[in-house]
Amino acid sequence: MLPTEEACFRAVLRACQDHADAMLACGSPPRPTALMAQLDHGRITDAALARMDMLDEASVVRFVQETIAEPGIDVIGLSCVLRLAEFDDDRPEAPPATRDVVLIYLVSKDRETWVANDIDGDSRRLARGTLDLSRGSNTFIAAPALTH
Repeated sequence: MLPTEEACFRAVLRACQDHADAMLACGSPPRPTALMAQLDHGRITDAALARMDMLDEASVVRFVQETIAEPGIDVIGLSCVLRLAEFDDDRPEAPPATRDVVLIYLVSKDRETWVANDIDGDSRRLARGTLDLSRGSNTFIAAPALTH
């Protein structure tokens, strides 16, 4: 990934994290949203925010694929709250411990990744996750077909 691509992903990640933090500060859980951004050298020059909570999974995937194909869109950040269940290997009979996280998918024309952000229940703020570009995903961009 080029340094400017990484800077673009970081800028959109920060914007999505800021939005989720603002919603938590207002006392409401972050709702599923998409932030479509146009960037120049790692800085957001134009952006739009869309609510995604009324769309099913197939519609969200289609929205991302069609939107990222637009020439004026460089990166899309998708945010949603997920409840994670963690099982204790030493006590398999025990119920899992659960926690909520804000999951942010970052999608460009050529790559996608995700960042999990814990929610600190006491302060109602994000424990911000970090961008790890070695973690790929094929949720929105189809993997290229292998040819022999």
